[in-house]
Amino acid sequence: MTSSLANAILFLALVTTSVMVAVMYRKLKKLDRYHTEYQQIFDKTGSALLAAQNAVTKFGTEGKETLVLLGQRIEEAQAASERLETLIRDANQHSQPRSGIIHS
Repeated sequence: MTSSLANAILFLALVTTSVMVAVMYRKLKKLDRYHTEYQQIFDKTGSALLAAQNAVTKFGTEGKETLVLLGQRIEEAQAASERLETLIRDANQHSQPRSGIIHS
């Protein structure tokens, strides 16, 4: 009888342990899936951050180039404006009647 009782307790302990191992195994599998998903998310996040960094760098470089070109165009426009002002002054001086000339 004692032997049967001990066997029953050991069997119950074995069944309980087996159930707990099965539950733990399922939780570990679920955790492994989550880990895989998180790893994919972190990889995508890293790629997105790298792309953003490249875009910001490219934007900065293109912005500098644009500013240099804009500065050159402004200088060209100022030079053209000065030439136009000179031409207008010259034209105004030539178009004004000269004093001291007698017209018949």
